[in-house]
Amino acid sequence: MTRTLVYSGAALDDLDQIFDYIAADNPGRARAYIEDIRRTCRELCETPLIGTERADLRPGLRVLSLWRRVVVAYEMSEHELIVLRVFASGRDYEAILGSD
Repeated sequence: MTRTLVYSGAALDDLDQIFDYIAADNPGRARAYIEDIRRTCRELCETPLIGTERADLRPGLRVLSLWRRVVVAYEMSEHELIVLRVFASGRDYEAILGSD
């Protein structure tokens, strides 16, 4: 079953921040990079169990590392895959998610 992809407001803000950081140097690369992240999130709807379960941080939480530069934090229900946050490398996602 394919789930519907939903981005939280925080995840959309994260994507905007990643875009702005890269676009300061290369706007075309920033667009492609964000599209790659979004494509991977769409693919997660088909294979949501590929991410690592992190119930130690939050019940139902899964994370997927992309290219050793981005961590996508998400949870799923029967019908939706919810992208909670998108962390750029160097951010302590465990501390941030553990404090939510």
